Amino acid sequence: MTALLSIDGVTKRFGGVAALRAVSFELAEGEILGVIGPNGAGKTTLLNCISGVARPDAGSITFDGHEIGHQRPHRIARLGVGRTFQIVKPFASMTVRENAAVGALFGASRLPLAGAFAAADEVLELVGMADKASQPVVSLTIPDRKRLEVARALATRPRLLLLDEVMAGLNSVEVDEALDMVRAVHRSGVTIVLIEHVMRVIVGVCRRVVVLHFGEMLADGTPDEVLRDPRVIEAYLGEKYAKRLQEAERDG
Repeated sequence: MTALLSIDGVTKRFGGVAALRAVSFELAEGEILGVIGPNGAGKTTLLNCISGVARPDAGSITFDGHEIGHQRPHRIARLGVGRTFQIVKPFASMTVRENAAVGALFGASRLPLAGAFAAADEVLELVGMADKASQPVVSLTIPDRKRLEVARALATRPRLLLLDEVMAGLNSVEVDEALDMVRAVHRSGVTIVLIEHVMRVIVGVCRRVVVLHFGEMLADGTPDEVLRDPRVIEAYLGEKYAKRLQEAERDG
């Protein structure tokens, strides 16, 4: 089966530092792929290269048969790639509904204004914010701003959605709610690449995980395989995780 997204030998340097080094993997339509690794591993740089925010120095990125590694972000968005950012920056002078409509205006469908508001209503319902559509953005909590960030990306009508730490800073209850949101988005037919540090999120929604370390691919497999890999434990998860894993295996 042809991959929806193909990353082949992607390298990205910033001065003398290689943020990504010959990274390669493929993503099938319908997958939820988790990307994990320590801070500075190259995770956000990878999403930047896929979405056109950064251009790779070597290698190729193919989405749905189109080489997108050197295309501009708006062209990539119109091909069907949406993304969120770690630091959410909604349009502060607008309502929640107006913010979501912006994504629809500039996304793959390039809808007229009435169609953009209809699309905004649809995605706000999907992420659980329909009851806050008329609220000004400045009144939103951090969790709701993160949901709005997802809604705005979804309003572009993506086939592939790149989520960059949408659960960072959330408490346990908020993480559970965000997990339900991600599952709902996936059920709607969207393929997802998810950067996350919360391991129960990775285990809860991902069937496959890629691990980056100093810009290189360290592992690629199921969550169980990856989280038991000694290299991943040493480079990222640490001794406490290894001890908990040993205790769980001994007790169970």
